[in-house]
Amino acid sequence: MHENGLLPENALSYENRLEPVPTPAWPAPGEHALLGTRDGLLVVDLHGDVDLATAMPLREWLDSVVALRAPAYVVDLRRTMFIDSTGLNLVLRFRRRVLEHEAGFAVVCAPRTVRLLRAHGTLDLLDPVPGLPEAASRIAGR
Repeated sequence: MHENGLLPENALSYENRLEPVPTPAWPAPGEHALLGTRDGLLVVDLHGDVDLATAMPLREWLDSVVALRAPAYVVDLRRTMFIDSTGLNLVLRFRRRVLEHEAGFAVVCAPRTVRLLRAHGTLDLLDPVPGLPEAASRIAGR
């Protein structure tokens, strides 16, 4: 027995072979999101996979984008390869925060994402358009 009486004597030899488990290295938001202005709109371009693995950095990043207090925001989902319910909830949270500041909001997406929004039950709420000109028209007519 080890001197503390809890570990067998050979347990110390195992300690020397253990390596610490590294903390997960989540992708930086820049790997899954870009911010730009097009057609007078602040465009949040989400791309790649928007899911549980990317949610935390994207959430913090989207919060910082809302803090810019722009008059209108567009979330562009056309370049997303995969978006799960966690990713859609990020978009919904972002939408809510934008509308709380009385800013304009629109979503642009491809037909494959429209099917997902319908299945998720958020198609009518997000009411996506196919491109940025349509998003600009929607926001202008609000």
